[in-house]
Amino acid sequence: MKPDSLVRLPNPQAAPEQRDSGGAAPAVSVIIATYNAGPLLGQALDALAGQSLPAHLIEIIVVDDGSTDDTWRCLSELQGMRSNLKIFQQPHTGGPSAGRNRGLSEATGGYVFFHDADDFLGPDALRRLVNLAQQQDSDIVIPRVSWFGKPGAKPPSTRTVLDADVVDNGVWGALTPHKLVRRSLIEALELRFNEDMVQGEDQVFMATCLFAARKISILGGRNLYNRRLLPDNSNLSRQRQTLANKQLTTTRMVALVVANTTLGERRDRLLRRVFVRTLSSALNRPFMAASPEERKDFLEVMRGEVFPHMPRSVLGELADPQRLRMITAQIGKAEDLVELNQVLRKPLSYGAGDLPTYTLGPHLDQLLSVEARQAGAPRLPSSPTLCEVAVSRRRLTLTVRLEETSASSTGRLRLAAWLPDSQDFVDLGPEASRRGSVLTFKISARRLLRDVSASSEHLGDGLSTKRQWVLLLQAATKGRMTAASPIAVASDAFRPAAANGETGDSRIQVGATPRGLVVVTAMRTSRAPLWHRHRLVV
Repeated sequence: MKPDSLVRLPNPQAAPEQRDSGGAAPAVSVIIATYNAGPLLGQALDALAGQSLPAHLIEIIVVDDGSTDDTWRCLSELQGMRSNLKIFQQPHTGGPSAGRNRGLSEATGGYVFFHDADDFLGPDALRRLVNLAQQQDSDIVIPRVSWFGKPGAKPPSTRTVLDADVVDNGVWGALTPHKLVRRSLIEALELRFNEDMVQGEDQVFMATCLFAARKISILGGRNLYNRRLLPDNSNLSRQRQTLANKQLTTTRMVALVVANTTLGERRDRLLRRVFVRTLSSALNRPFMAASPEERKDFLEVMRGEVFPHMPRSVLGELADPQRLRMITAQIGKAEDLVELNQVLRKPLSYGAGDLPTYTLGPHLDQLLSVEARQAGAPRLPSSPTLCEVAVSRRRLTLTVRLEETSASSTGRLRLAAWLPDSQDFVDLGPEASRRGSVLTFKISARRLLRDVSASSEHLGDGLSTKRQWVLLLQAATKGRMTAASPIAVASDAFRPAAANGETGDSRIQVGATPRGLVVVTAMRTSRAPLWHRHRLVV
């Protein structure tokens, strides 16, 4: 997308005109906003001094945000020894936006790279980034990031993507500013970081750049940009956000996506990040820490500017507590969400029903529908019905009908089962075949009988046990359940196998609950011990 076709949000910080540098411009301006970074800033600057890219091609701009340690003294000493280092000081603002904006106003490089004071670059990073940008004529080059101090962090990919897609290549999943960006792109957009945001400002800034970029590249390999997770979790990005800041991030990101996309799957995939990662977390601790007036205003803004654009699939990607909060925020009052959060701090209890249904208290049970309170993902667009069933000693075969439009839009479907009065869901496998709106599932009889354990219901003889499951149809994307619906009996088109004795294996029976949901019953008879067997006495 070309910059002149980008629809963006009004930004209060306008970019000033650039001064004539009086000579050849550097290839890249590295901008660091710092506050009390201590020795880590020195390590970052030492790593920049050791770059394989010649020093005259690197412009280093450090803006001290009113540090109270010896940052400014150290910077002043270093400036006398390093000709490509520019330093600036400003009153403390509490965030990186003002420092980065000052750095942008002073930058003269063809590209800019936003660098955090507690991170560091590998020795060949800038040369490789600039070379790739120039060779590919890329507006943005994203380095693979290595983590230090983050348990379980995966090593960076070695794969380089020359022409990356924002969605398909994972660019949208990491909207941090640690990227090489063509400076003329930023100036053409008159873009600056929002100084009214303490966190999330990098998401808005970088999303605007990504929508405007003609070409984006990803540089693979290790030892490019190295991020630190500080032992005391003092990274600004790790600090708890206020509800006001969450509101700004959510509304601005939704507005950007809606303004630069059309209705469809791509917009939904872009919006997913905002709802799943930003909004869902705002409804918990930030919401509870806010004042009653702030809570009320927040929900009003969400309903007016955010919830109308929420993709249906989002609810299926949230765990049950997050999903219950999201639904309550849509339809309830601020007091209702406060009450729900208080209930969710305790173990949830279940009420009676064909599917596990949360009991949240008289008021919330009345506010939220039974379907909304049921455990698991939301419902499929249409209800599946069971048409045919066949049971042999080897397998159970089920034929399920789903409206053709729903069957084609939900992707790969899987059969699942729920054990009543518990939280246990069993995955019975994907569809074996599909013909239009008719799906066939084949389940191994051994698979069903294997799950009948001693904890199952014992029959009268004491030697037989049975287990009963309610069947569900699930839609899954990349291994994550996004929607699920119980399977209903198709009125007179199906006679429950448990009632007619026509099955090929009496150990597996198919029937229905009083509400017409399909139930599979598996029974196992244990062999009596030898000392229980009847003996022939002569």
